[in-house]
Amino acid sequence: MATRFLKDLPRDLDKRISRDFNNLIKDVHFELSNRNESQPTTMPVFTGFFASSWKAQNSPVTANHKVENYEPWATQRKIVWKAYSKGQKIRPPRPVVRPRFPVGTGNRVFNYKKAVFIGNKAEYSQYVLEGGEIQRFVQGKLGRLIKENMSDKGKLFIGGGVSEKFSGTTYTGFEA
Repeated sequence: MATRFLKDLPRDLDKRISRDFNNLIKDVHFELSNRNESQPTTMPVFTGFFASSWKAQNSPVTANHKVENYEPWATQRKIVWKAYSKGQKIRPPRPVVRPRFPVGTGNRVFNYKKAVFIGNKAEYSQYVLEGGEIQRFVQGKLGRLIKENMSDKGKLFIGGGVSEKFSGTTYTGFEA
């Protein structure tokens, strides 16, 4: 007998889909946060603030966190800008990638029946999105993660906030 509604799924299937969905969210967050030092992704890392600012939630993620307000990234940014003002080009001594919004065991569990948005809280995230690394991730590695965790297709929306001078936020959907 075929099930016509999500609410009519057998309990064990519902639990499996929920577990797989949450594993997918955790894996995507892990890859975007660039925490795998043995095989780092191609995500841009300067101070580490962008890589540390990925968040998964049930509503669109707004990019409104300034690097100047969060340590240790604020100190690294000051060091680089001080050298830059003297005509020197340096990179921060050691980028710090420490996810500020963890996803996984002991943290929030997402309901697969509701939309989940994975976005970046860094105020400058829309400029990083222009570089293409995130788009290459979505077109390549994301599909593999979905196939590893889920049997059906899924959608991921990456939001990049438009400059504060303009209203609205742009959300681009990528189907894997």
